[in-house]
Amino acid sequence: MQYDGVDNLQIMEKSKIYNHYLLQLLENTLQTTDKIVLDFGAGTGFYAKQFQRNNPKREIIALEPAENLNDFYEQQNIKKISSLNEVPQVDLIYSFNVLEHIEDDQTVLKQLYGKLKDGGHLNLYVPAFPCLYSCMDKKVGHYRRYTKKELMQKVQTAGFRVKKCQYKDFAGFFASFLYKILGNSCGDLNPVALKIYDQYLMPISILADKLTYGKIVGKNLWLEAVK
Repeated sequence: MQYDGVDNLQIMEKSKIYNHYLLQLLENTLQTTDKIVLDFGAGTGFYAKQFQRNNPKREIIALEPAENLNDFYEQQNIKKISSLNEVPQVDLIYSFNVLEHIEDDQTVLKQLYGKLKDGGHLNLYVPAFPCLYSCMDKKVGHYRRYTKKELMQKVQTAGFRVKKCQYKDFAGFFASFLYKILGNSCGDLNPVALKIYDQYLMPISILADKLTYGKIVGKNLWLEAVK
């Protein structure tokens, strides 16, 4: 398979505050028993590389089936695989903005459940609010944006116990709404606008997430579940 949103991925990698926030969400959930970690839908390997750098004693496995992203892994000291069939039993699975790319997400969630050890954890970060679906979602191959109820039901149906499900990126909700109305028709991200958002609005968004406890709105949903 091929992934069509490589340019958007590379632009997003420059969002330092945003990316630090995502990694911090993940690392806040880490337990001493999390020895083998799976990055499901690792893209260019950006997050897997950062996670490995921060946690050198843990084994990180990057699962990415898109063949046109293979070149990004040539000089990275990360174990890359292309199929869930290759995944061993792991302690933790995390996924940043991936599940929405999968048409039959329910089947995949069940397969992820099978790859976790008993007591293992699943952490998901996905786009929220179907009303925000835009040309950018279409360009990168999103089948959906999730409601909180839908995401929790699908994860529970797969066998998991949901520990937490919160909205994240408060300001991003309003920015995404404006993008849908005023953005370009090709679905491209504006690097300058993204840099401004990351530097000036993302800190406000992080503070708002804390103050609202993720209960009101957000561009994304963050879910933590256990097997």
